[in-house]
Amino acid sequence: MKEHMAPETRTTRGPSLSSQVSRAVIWNTLFVPLRIIAEVVATLLKLTVLSPASYGLLTLINATNNALGTWIDLGTGRALPKYIPETLATGGPRAMRRLVLLVLGTQATLLTCIAIGFIALRDSYLGDLRTKILRVEDLAAQTRLLAFVSDHGGLIIAAVLAMLLMGIGYDVLMAYLSSFFKQKAWNGIALTANLLPPLLTSVAILANWDVAGVLLAGVLAPTIATSLVTWQVIRHWNTELQIPHTQAPDSAQPGRFGLPPGFIRYCAVAFLMTATDFLASAEFVVFFVETLVAAAIIKAGVSIVKMMLSYLYTPIVGVQIPLFTRVRAGEGGTLNGAYQSIVRLQVLLFVPGGVGLMLLAQPIFVALFPKYVTAAELVWVLVPCLFLESLLITAHNALSVYEKLHTIVISRVLTLISVPLVLLLTPVFGPIGAALAFGIARVVAGLWVTLSGVRLLGLRWPWRFTFRVLLASGVMALPVFGLTLLMPGISAQAELFVRLREALLLAGVATIGAVCFVAVLRLTGGLDPLDREQLAKTKLPLKKWVLRVL
Repeated sequence: MKEHMAPETRTTRGPSLSSQVSRAVIWNTLFVPLRIIAEVVATLLKLTVLSPASYGLLTLINATNNALGTWIDLGTGRALPKYIPETLATGGPRAMRRLVLLVLGTQATLLTCIAIGFIALRDSYLGDLRTKILRVEDLAAQTRLLAFVSDHGGLIIAAVLAMLLMGIGYDVLMAYLSSFFKQKAWNGIALTANLLPPLLTSVAILANWDVAGVLLAGVLAPTIATSLVTWQVIRHWNTELQIPHTQAPDSAQPGRFGLPPGFIRYCAVAFLMTATDFLASAEFVVFFVETLVAAAIIKAGVSIVKMMLSYLYTPIVGVQIPLFTRVRAGEGGTLNGAYQSIVRLQVLLFVPGGVGLMLLAQPIFVALFPKYVTAAELVWVLVPCLFLESLLITAHNALSVYEKLHTIVISRVLTLISVPLVLLLTPVFGPIGAALAFGIARVVAGLWVTLSGVRLLGLRWPWRFTFRVLLASGVMALPVFGLTLLMPGISAQAELFVRLREALLLAGVATIGAVCFVAVLRLTGGLDPLDREQLAKTKLPLKKWVLRVL
């Protein structure tokens, strides 16, 4: 009797889950230095060359893009890393491709509707920008920006819509690459997306294009990046879909509108997450400050914190959701084991990184961004909030995969306290109040999902390792703080050479702090035995040296 094989069945055995995760972490880590350089260059250019008023105007325009992009996303960016591998396993490549194309088509349709409304309300939007520009104290900057908005209002509208269009393709297709642990391609494209803006911004500034040039760079860079990710996805579709699957059972047949069963419900919850993420963010609170300079200060402080946080988070970018999904499918490991491994890695990176950033924030702004020295106070507020939230959100990802949607909905509703907080705190405390508003909201939501993960999924926080890292970070803080007091101070008008010298001294202080941290951590036990064993199995360069040090 002949066996009947589905037309799209593959017999080639795919790589194991552990090898895919290890390879993803390695590629994420190897790309860190290049991404750091790109991000530092972009931030330095914008904060150093552009005036605070120009930077504030760009902040409001980008916030508009993020606000509209939140609606267009419809929660699919969070849902696709879960449903792409599941759809491939149950329905095959054809069903998986159909899912991706349906999402792209739906978002493009929604963008068309939003574009019509945005163009119809352009006078109201541009009028609000003019009102904030009129509050700028620098008369030269005020005159220049008023002329720009009056003469190039159409460019602003077109740039926002173009960025939204590119964002659709980029987000959906990058989620696709992440679903297959294609971290080499993912990081390469992300690196390109990070490198192009500073390069194009440099050209624009040299050509004296000011805000217009930065806007054009913001459109051209994602256009190139979207083209690259599209090519990678098409290549993967045609040559690399080798994961075995079986004929889809009745429960896995396409549901409403040809989408996988549960996809719309999951997206609805994911959209709630995305929308509340925006409401608890700097992009939302900048609409409530009265001046462009205040918006620029908020953006400067948040940019430094998020820049550091993104570097520390890089090794596990795009790993958590696919990892928890495959653990649930029984492909290897336990949920609590995967959760604790991720949390230990985050604690190892986030705690000393956050402590160091708080200690060095003031001298960093004095040396590199003298126009935004007051933003250092925002760093002191945001580091505890955003770093802690990043640790707590791991339980959120596990709850998402295990579809504890009721708990997730409650956590998202809790973040809505950012709205009354920003209305109450911003008029009294200014930018610091705005930062506190969304920072507190994020921590409250994170605490809820972590406690719920303990209750519903049996997750356990690695307290012993956390205490060791806290101890090592506390010891590290002593020499770092002492050395910053001994450093020669510089004025806001210091020459570039003096600033570079100060930056090098700060890098030396940070290095000394890192050495102290590693030494104390090693004396108190070093890495957790399970993490040490997992690290020994990877193909990480200099693996033996890393194991010996930690």
